[in-house]
Amino acid sequence: MREPPGGSSGDAPAFETVERLRRRLGQYLSGAVGRTVSVERVTKFPAGFSWITCEVSLSGFPGVKEAILRIGPPYGLFAPYSAMPEFESLSALAASEVPAPRVYLASDDPAILGAPFFLSEKVEGDTPLPWGSQGQTIQGARRESLAGDFISTLAALHCFDWRATPLAKWGDGVTPENAALKQVDDWEARFRRWALRPHPMAHRALQWLRGNAPIAERLSLVHGDYRLGNFLERDGRISAILDWELVHLGDPVEDLGWAFLPQYRGGTPLVCALASETDFLSCYEAQAGRPVGLASLRFYRVFSLLKLAFTHMAAARCFEDGMFHDLRMPAMATQISPVFRQIGRALDEAA
Repeated sequence: MREPPGGSSGDAPAFETVERLRRRLGQYLSGAVGRTVSVERVTKFPAGFSWITCEVSLSGFPGVKEAILRIGPPYGLFAPYSAMPEFESLSALAASEVPAPRVYLASDDPAILGAPFFLSEKVEGDTPLPWGSQGQTIQGARRESLAGDFISTLAALHCFDWRATPLAKWGDGVTPENAALKQVDDWEARFRRWALRPHPMAHRALQWLRGNAPIAERLSLVHGDYRLGNFLERDGRISAILDWELVHLGDPVEDLGWAFLPQYRGGTPLVCALASETDFLSCYEAQAGRPVGLASLRFYRVFSLLKLAFTHMAAARCFEDGMFHDLRMPAMATQISPVFRQIGRALDEAA
């Protein structure tokens, strides 16, 4: 007898129970490849505020013994989720110079695992984290190597010819003239959904953004969360860029504004604990083949701070609504006011 999505009445979704997850995933993969596939082991990673990430060991899946399973739960930070933007973008980037995990399968059908998911390559490496002073340990030749990879990868992403791939459909309705405002609209809608109380500074910042939106020099794939903490390092090199859930088509300077946030400097004065702002821009411009307008960068720095404040609001909303009981959620909520103070200073400087 087939179980309904998420299991029988009163049961937790399939992805919440390791044994049911193993069985359901094995059934799905067996049907997808036309042969018996067994999921030998599922190990959930404790890190992350949004998607559930698991390492899975497979038997019978062609050419793959270890993989990463990503599941978008209904209580996640940015829920409701779709697996397809991340899956489609990573599929398109497989032939590019961007080091990204290879993706195998994906589905948004909740009848399979109880939530959207995709299966991807397991890439070896460790994740340098941006919190505290950990960035101070990235020094010398290691820092120079990682900085070179970090900047060149971003330039390669922004130079990637998305129009020559199935991602061309993403370009419908997106223009250099409206790319920035589309992102402002998107995040304002999230703000209205997540806010638990009035935030005058948010409205001030939104008004400033609407009055200062730049015209993009070009449209590119934008990672949306490009920073220290979202790549894997192996032997002093970046082995993969991770966490593509906010990927979209837009102004490439948006990624720079996010990477330049002080929150991701790991206790150092360097962009993502890797390079000075001057060196970062110089290297990026040389490889991307275009200058970065300082007015655009200022705009996206303010936008990124506001996006960060709204993300903290999402954490507060998840916790207050009883959807996510992780105590990191209310801890993130305490950062809303400090970020708004940063936004206020940035707007005063821009006046």
